[in-house]
Order: sequence, then C-alpha cells, then structure tokens
Amino acid sequence: MRTSWRWSRRSLLSGVATAAAAPFLFHGRAPRAQRTIEIVHWSWLAASDGEIWQQSIDAFNRAHEGKGVRIKMELVPEEQFVTKVLAAVVTGRAPDFGWGTAGMRAKLVKDGVIVPLDDLAKKVGLDLADFDAFALQQARYPKYGNALAMVPMDLMSLQPLVNDAHLKEAGLDPGRFPEDGAGLLELAKATTKKEGGKVVRSGILMTGSGVHPTVTWGIVAAQMGFQRASSDLKKAAVNPQAGIKAMEWVLDLFDKHQVATREITDRYKAFGTGQGTVFWTGPWTLNGYTQQKLDFSAHLFPKIGEKRVTYFEMGGLELYKQADPGRYEATMAAVKWLSDNSFLWTTVGRGASPRKSILARPDYKTAGHDWKVRGAFIEGMSFATEGEIPVEAGPDFTIYSGGNVLAKTLEQVWAGKSKPEEAMARIAEHWQKALDAG
Repeated sequence: MRTSWRWSRRSLLSGVATAAAAPFLFHGRAPRAQRTIEIVHWSWLAASDGEIWQQSIDAFNRAHEGKGVRIKMELVPEEQFVTKVLAAVVTGRAPDFGWGTAGMRAKLVKDGVIVPLDDLAKKVGLDLADFDAFALQQARYPKYGNALAMVPMDLMSLQPLVNDAHLKEAGLDPGRFPEDGAGLLELAKATTKKEGGKVVRSGILMTGSGVHPTVTWGIVAAQMGFQRASSDLKKAAVNPQAGIKAMEWVLDLFDKHQVATREITDRYKAFGTGQGTVFWTGPWTLNGYTQQKLDFSAHLFPKIGEKRVTYFEMGGLELYKQADPGRYEATMAAVKWLSDNSFLWTTVGRGASPRKSILARPDYKTAGHDWKVRGAFIEGMSFATEGEIPVEAGPDFTIYSGGNVLAKTLEQVWAGKSKPEEAMARIAEHWQKALDAG
C-alpha cells in the first residue's frame, strides 16, 4: 500500500503450461520430456523491498531448476492490481497467486475471486500452527465464511525513523527517543530549521496532503480513543470528538508548533535528503535508506494519546480462481516454499516474520539490517493494532491511503477549507452507510 521513488526490475508475463500434474514436480527431477510448469505471480512491490522480493523469487527458481516448475513474475502497479486481477479472472487468464494486504480483500473473498486455503495448506504440509495467531486471524473474513484467504508473509507497523545527524547537531542523544507527545514536540522544535519564516527542515516530516497526514491522523485518533468502526462492525466513527481532536493535533504541527511544512510532496525522498528529522514509515523503506548509507535509527511510536497504538499492516500471498483447479496445489506448494524460506524477506525485505520458528532463530536479530534500524519494527508489533476494517468497503476505511474518501475529506482540513467538525460529520456519514450496506 505504498509507493516509492525506487523501482525494482520488471519481468514479462509469458504463456503458462497446464499444471494438472504439477504437485509431484516439486520432488526429485522431472522426466526429460516433462514440460516446465510456469506458475504466474503478480507483485505490486515497487519500493526497495521489491528488490528483495525479486531475490526470493530467484531463489525459488534456482532451488527448483530441472524439477519441472518455475515462478514467472510480473510487476503490476498497486493502484491497478485489483482491477487487473478481476479482469483476468473473467477472461480465464488470472495469475496463479499475488500479493495482498490483510483486511482489504473482503469483496474478492465474497465473490470467490480468492481461493480458500485451509485445505490446500494441509495438502502441501504448510504448518499453520507455526504462524502467529493474530496473523492468521487477520487473514480470515468472518462475515464471508472465515476461510484462510492468504498466507501471511510479513507483519508491519509504522514507527519513527530518526535522522541521527540532526539530533547530534541539536545536542540531543540519538540513543534516546521520547515516549510521549510532549517529548516528541520538544525534539521536533529543537531540530526544525526555518529560513525567512518558512520551515526548510521539518522536525516532524509531514506532507500537506495524501497518505502521510491521513495515516498520522488515524494513529493519533486511535491513541485518543477514536474507533473507525465498532467491534461488531455496526457503528461507524465511535467517539468522534477524539477524531476531531486528532485533526487539530495534525494541524498544530503545521500552524501552531511550525515543526512541519505542507510543501513536501515526496516524503520518502524528503527524509532521504535530510528535509526531515522524524519520519514515521514502514519497514519497506529500510533497504533503500540503508543502501543510501543514511545516518538514521528506528524507534517506537510515542504515546501521544491515552494508549500506545500504531498502524498495522500484514502482507501475504493469495491464490486466484483458475479455469483449471489442478493448478491450485502446485501453486500452494510454491507459496509454502516461499513462506518456509522467508528469512531474508523478514530480515531485509520488510517487517516481522509471522512464523514462530523464524522468530525463534538465534540469528534473527543479528541477520539482515542492523537492529538499530529494524528492531523497532519487530518490538513495536506488540502495539500495532490499528489495522484494516474487514468489510467490502474496507478501502474507504483504511488510514493508509491518499485517494479514498477519508483522505480526500481530510485534505480539505489540512488546506484550511473545512473545519474538523464538518469533516468528521461527513466521514461518519459515509462510513455508516458503508457498514449498513454490509
């Protein structure tokens, strides 16, 4: 659910051989005359994490060379992904599997576009008991049968990255980061720079529109007691006053405290070029900033409201409806291999592993990126609970969006064209209609 100024290399989609007899091809060498099965995979990973995912696919193909199976990957833009999958299913040329985000696939599950995986997991020997229970829960949709809709691959949260050089310059200790909102603002004021009355280096890096102020509002609102939907998914915008208060908190960053500027548009690039000191983002950015040799560290999101909460996102692999059901088991076997061999993916590519056995490895903390830049994304999972709303209109509820109704409504607030109270009323009305519609 994010874009970046980095891009991974692209593979072209080619024809796919029938896979009716594919499962046995994962064991031993295929007969000389056996035609290689190409399992088609669509990925929307386009940030620096995409490079690591490409390495994972390459590793699978190396491990299965001469065994009659390989994965053919194609990069599809995230904003086009669902539309293209739906069109491909209708024409009978759907990819075998692709990337999904937990909680955002209710309609695809309801319409049978996504294949239920519980029985397939048993057939190929994928040990679901080795997965984090919360991760498996997020991969199911109780309103639509509660079947496993994806194999969890990573657990992610938003945590602050901090430019350590800025802290040293301000006489602050890079090893210490504030635990509450007051301390965060003190740090931001100490590291903000202005020229001619304008902020030229943000203590807290923000943008004037799009994803970043929206997700910031969502995290702070949840910390202050706001709920986008009640636990029974019947009531929208619970405790609206907390949501209004969170809007005011974001506005104050720009106007009252003047520790942020609306003029930044590319948040990823801005942090990489030193235009901001504190930048909350996900672990998908670590590979790029590490390669850049940026002097930075990661910390736990401060407790700005009454409780410590941050954004939760889970990425996983989902299977799509095929004209030939014989492809499912072979595809699931490939997905099992990628999950079993996801150590690199969850130490360099993205967030925490959902696999207990991988987390328990003695080298999990020492492998991959330095713990000072990745540790917070593992330890911070304990309070990363602000995830998606698992309903058909889920995309309208997500706080990690720059183009849904929520983001577009909040943009009017950030631009001073709408009052927080007015925006909250519109958001609550829209969300309630969505919940009432099912």
